[in-house]
Amino acid sequence: MSKTGKKKFDRRTMRSFAVSAVFAYDFILKEAAEAEKEKKKEAEAAARKKPPKPNDSVVINKVVGKGTRRRSRMTLLEYEEKYNGKNSEVLQLLGYKNGGSEEPEEPAEVAEKPFDTEEFIQDVLSSQLEEEGADEIIFADLPDYNEYLFPVVNGVIENIGEIDGYIGRNLTGWSIDRVKRTDLAVLRVAVFELVHFRDTVPLQIAINEAVEAAKASDVKSGAFVNGVLAGVVRELEGGAK
Repeated sequence: MSKTGKKKFDRRTMRSFAVSAVFAYDFILKEAAEAEKEKKKEAEAAARKKPPKPNDSVVINKVVGKGTRRRSRMTLLEYEEKYNGKNSEVLQLLGYKNGGSEEPEEPAEVAEKPFDTEEFIQDVLSSQLEEEGADEIIFADLPDYNEYLFPVVNGVIENIGEIDGYIGRNLTGWSIDRVKRTDLAVLRVAVFELVHFRDTVPLQIAINEAVEAAKASDVKSGAFVNGVLAGVVRELEGGAK
């Protein structure tokens, strides 16, 4: 905590921080989805592109004297017979490798950078508190960080598919893509608490605090979040009302 003690950190504040971090994580998900979509488009474009054939022509630049160049055109088959794979980089540019095989070059695999949840949380919250003019705070020194904030944010990230499944099944007339992003962050935190954190956060507290958090931006959001979470609870309890 800051030396001035101006900022009070209770669990409700930590819940607000958790929602902020999960909201920020949503942008990472969007970027990943866009990158995957772009990768798929490139793969489809590559699949539509016809590979070169042996009778396709290629232009060869030959040096014939003092710096003088002469261009000649021949088929790939003639090129192979005449040069026996020399200047294979010409063929590689046309989608061939090893001097004439019709197999395209395989793209090099790019290693993914591991996602550091703790560093992510620190960055999000430090940025948020800087906007509020607060002193520097080492969040890991706060008991509620280790007991609540980190486990919840990390749990949402690790179980995002399962959590979104609960939310999606309990939306009426909506798809999860249409849910307001602030409401979605509140729902993700609350659903994680209901499914995986019930021993730490009792059911009614999880729902009440989620509804209050949603109401802070819009009264209608509070009713919406309450309805979705009521459905999640019924699902968890086997359909009981």
